[in-house]
Amino acid sequence: MVVKHKPARIIDPSEHTLQSRLIDILTYAARPEIYYFAIPNQSNRHINNAMKMKAEGVRSGIPDLEFLFPADEGYVAWLEMKTRTGSLSVAQMGFRAWCERNGHRWAMAKSVEEALDVLRAWNVLKPGAVIL
Repeated sequence: MVVKHKPARIIDPSEHTLQSRLIDILTYAARPEIYYFAIPNQSNRHINNAMKMKAEGVRSGIPDLEFLFPADEGYVAWLEMKTRTGSLSVAQMGFRAWCERNGHRWAMAKSVEEALDVLRAWNVLKPGAVIL
């Protein structure tokens, strides 16, 4: 008798997990002259918290991470983290289009590896940084 087992279900990491892993890497691998930070968003929050955040100026569509480069490099870059199955909201697509029209760098990554590829292309990482 042959017993068949269901294949193990692969659980994708959440956006929070992906972003936290990337921030952990950036703490040692980012060029020190680049300033980066996370931007709070309103997703999956109690309505009262979402209303407070909106009153404080949090806007829909803004990416998860912002990178500020030195003046001689002269640009700002935005990185949106998504899960493997995640997609952009209409507001996020609108912000991406605004960035394209106004010369800002914008990218979306669905894994830490994709995010690191983007950050390498943007020259965020220290030369020769070893990423484990």
